[in-house]
Amino acid sequence: MRLIPWFALCAVIFFGSYENVFGDTPKVLDPQLKLELIAEQPDIVTPIGITFAKNGDLLVIESHTHHRKPDYQGPPKDRIRRFADTNGDGKFDTWSTFYEGTEFTMSLVAAKDGSIYVATRMEVFRLRDTNGDKVADQRDEIAHLETEGRYPHNGLAGIAFGPDGLLYFGLGENLGEPYSLIGSDGSKISGGGEGGSIYHCNLDGSHLTHWATGVWNPFGMIFDPVGRLFMVDNDPDSRPPCRLLEIVPGGDYGYQFRYGRTGVHPLQAWNGELPGTLPMVAGTGEAPSGVVWYDSKLWGTSWGDHRIETFRLGHKGAGVQATPQTVVQGDHNFRPVDFAIAPDGSLYFTDWVDRSYPVHGKGRIWRLSWKQSPGFGEPLPLSDQEKLAAELRKQPNLKALDSDDPYLRQAAVYGFSQQPGKLDAIDWKTLPTGRQRLGILEAMHWHDEQHVPTELLSEALADSDDQVRIYAMRWIADRQQKEFLPELATRLKTHTPTVREFPVLLSTISWLESGNAGGRNDIVEQQMLADIINDAKQSDQLRTLALKLIDPSSPKLKLEQLTKLIDSPSPELARQAMQTLYLRGGEQAEKVAEKIALDRSRDAQLRATAVVGLSDHSDQHAQLLQKLAEDENPMVRREAKRTLQTGTIESPTPPEKLDDWLVNIQGPGDVEAGRRTFLSSKGGYCIRCHRFDGSGADVGPDLTYIGQRMTKRKLLESILQPSQEIAPMYVPKVILTDDGRLMVGYPIVDPKINEKRLFVDTAGRRFEVEPTTIEEERDSNKSIMPAGFQQILEPNEMRDLIEFLMTTPGEPNQ
Repeated sequence: MRLIPWFALCAVIFFGSYENVFGDTPKVLDPQLKLELIAEQPDIVTPIGITFAKNGDLLVIESHTHHRKPDYQGPPKDRIRRFADTNGDGKFDTWSTFYEGTEFTMSLVAAKDGSIYVATRMEVFRLRDTNGDKVADQRDEIAHLETEGRYPHNGLAGIAFGPDGLLYFGLGENLGEPYSLIGSDGSKISGGGEGGSIYHCNLDGSHLTHWATGVWNPFGMIFDPVGRLFMVDNDPDSRPPCRLLEIVPGGDYGYQFRYGRTGVHPLQAWNGELPGTLPMVAGTGEAPSGVVWYDSKLWGTSWGDHRIETFRLGHKGAGVQATPQTVVQGDHNFRPVDFAIAPDGSLYFTDWVDRSYPVHGKGRIWRLSWKQSPGFGEPLPLSDQEKLAAELRKQPNLKALDSDDPYLRQAAVYGFSQQPGKLDAIDWKTLPTGRQRLGILEAMHWHDEQHVPTELLSEALADSDDQVRIYAMRWIADRQQKEFLPELATRLKTHTPTVREFPVLLSTISWLESGNAGGRNDIVEQQMLADIINDAKQSDQLRTLALKLIDPSSPKLKLEQLTKLIDSPSPELARQAMQTLYLRGGEQAEKVAEKIALDRSRDAQLRATAVVGLSDHSDQHAQLLQKLAEDENPMVRREAKRTLQTGTIESPTPPEKLDDWLVNIQGPGDVEAGRRTFLSSKGGYCIRCHRFDGSGADVGPDLTYIGQRMTKRKLLESILQPSQEIAPMYVPKVILTDDGRLMVGYPIVDPKINEKRLFVDTAGRRFEVEPTTIEEERDSNKSIMPAGFQQILEPNEMRDLIEFLMTTPGEPNQ
C-alpha cells in the first residue's frame, strides 16, 4: 500500500488529486475536453506569443532575450519559429525559423491578408513572406517607442484587430519613464508616469490614437464577435487580483505608476474606486498573459496560478460581468502564456514551464480539443444599455452624466470629449448636479490632457460635491500643479473633508510638496495626520477625521496624546480617541479603558466604547465586567454583558433562511450599538478587516458606503453567507509550501515587507510566506470572512449591525 503523508492528503482536499499537486501533467477539469502535448524542449523553448498563419502553419515566438543571463547558451536574439505539416498527414512535423533578430518579443497575430503583426518591447511591425519560401523577407514598421525604459515586458504588447479595421495594441507602465510613441506617419503621443495605455492606428501604422488608460501591463487583448474589446491586466505589486477589463474609448482604469508600484495609493484605483475610473469585469488568476474568444466564452491563461480559465459573460448595465471557471490546472511547472485557435477548431497554447523569469531552455506547446464535436453557443448580445452607451459616444447628453451606471456615464463623458464645440458651450458653474459637473470635468481632461484649466480647477476644489473635489485633486496631482499647494493647505485648515476625500487631499499635498508617492501608511502622510491630531487649534471635526485615518500603531501617534483626547469636550473626538486606543492595543490601553468604563461621570457612549476596549482579553477583566454588567446605565450594562459572554448561541436560525432572519431583525436598530458590534471582538470584530468611515483595515472591502449599494437583504446575506459571492478583489489563496504546510489567507501589503508574501487568515492574523517555498497556489472558493455569525450575534445585535452599516456617515439615519 502506498502511504500518502498527511499534508498531501490535505492537498488532495484542496487541489483535487494527489497527482495534480505533485505530478507534471496538467489536469483537465472539463470532461468534454482532452489535452495533448504537441511539442517541447529542445524543439521549442521559452515560448510566448502564438498564432496560426493563413496557410495553417503554427508560428511561435521563442524568447532568448528575456532577462538573459551571461551564461545562457541559446541564440543571441529572439526567433519566430514555424511548425509545419510537410507531408500532409495532418500532424506538424518540421520546425524552421520564420524570422529572427528581435529582443523582448511579446506578441504576434496573423492578419487576414497573410501578413504577421509582431510586438516587441520597443516596436510594432508587420512581416510578409513575399516569395513563398516560408521565411519573412519584408518588414514594415507600424509604431515604435522612444524611451529610456528597457524592462523586458512592460513596453509594447497585446495586438488585436478591431471590427472597425483598425489595429489595437497596448503599452505597459514602462516603470513610469517618459516616452514617445510614434506611428508610421510620424504621428506622436508622449507621456510618462501615467501607467499603461491602449492605442489604435490604421493597419499601416498611420493615425495613431490614444484609446484608453490606467492599466498595468496589457499583455493580451481580443475582440468578441459583437465588438467588445477585452484585455487581461497584470496587477501591481500589492493590489490583487489581476483584472479582466472591458476596454471602452476614453476609459480610465485607475492605475498610475507615478504613485508607486503597490497600487494602493489614494490617487490610484483598481476597481473603479475613484471618480472617473471604471471597474473590472472580473478578477483573474495571477499573471494573466493571454486571452482569446473561444466556445462562446473568454479564455485566459494564468502564468502564476498554473491554469487555464474561462469567463462566461453576463450583462451588467452598459458593461458586462463574468464568472471565472478553471478548465485546466497544472502544477508549478505549468506556465501557460498565449492562445491560438487552429484551423480545425482546437485551441493551442504556449507554456513557459519554469517559474524563472530569465530564459531557461524549457518550453512546451499544448493542444486542447473536444472529445466530441462541440455545440458552440452564441456570443452574449449587446444589451439595450450597451447600445445606448454607443449612442451616447456619438450624441452625449447631460442627463446621462447623472446615471448610476459607470459605463453609461463614461460613454457620455467620452462623447462630450469628442465634441469640443458642445463642450465649450456648457456653462460649468450652472450645472445643477455634482455628477454633471464631474462628468464635464472628465470630458475636458480627456479632450486635452496637456491643458490645465487653472481657474476651473480652483472652482472645482470648492465644489459642494466631494467627488468633484477629488477629481480636481487628481488632475492637479497628475500635472504636478504646485501653484495649488497654498489653496490645498488652506482648505485643509478651514474645511473638514469627507472621509473618502481626506486621504486624497493629504496625498495630493504630499505629492506636490515632495514628489513622494505617499499613501495611507506612508511616513509623510502619517506625520501630516499626527500634526493635525496634535494641533489644538484645528477643529474637533478635522482632528476626529485624522484619528480615523491614521494607523493606530503609527509611532507618530503617542499614547499620552490619545489619553488626553479622551478628555475632550467633543463627544465625537473623545469616542474616536477611545476607539483608536483600542485598535492600538496593549496593556496601557486596557488600563485607560478600565478607568473610563468605571467613571459614571463620563458620556455613556464613551463608557460603552471603553467596555469594547476590554473585549480582547475579557477573561482578564471578568471581575470588572461583572460589576459593569450591573451598572445603572443600560448602554454600559448591555455592552458589559455581551463582553462577558462565552460560547455560542444555541439553536440559531440557519444562515440560509434569510426570510426568517429578516423577520427576526424587523424594527428600528440602534446605530451606536451597531457601531460597537462592528468594533468589538465579542461582536462582529469587522473592523479588523474592514474600513468604515475611515477607521479599520484594508483586508476586506471598505464598507462606508455599503448602504448605498446594497439592500438590507443582500447585506444580511453577505454577513451570514460570506462565501455565496466573493468579490474578485477579495478571493483568498490556498497555499501549499514545499515542506508540506497548507495555509489559507488573503494577500495583503506592508511597505516594510518586500521580500516575503504577506497574508491574513480568517482570524485577522497576518502570516508571511517565503515566495520560493510556494509549490502550489490556488484561489479558494471560501471567503476569508468567517462564517457562523448566526452563532455569535443575537437577532437584536444583528439588527443594530445592519442599521449601522446601512447608515452612510454624514447622512441622517433613515
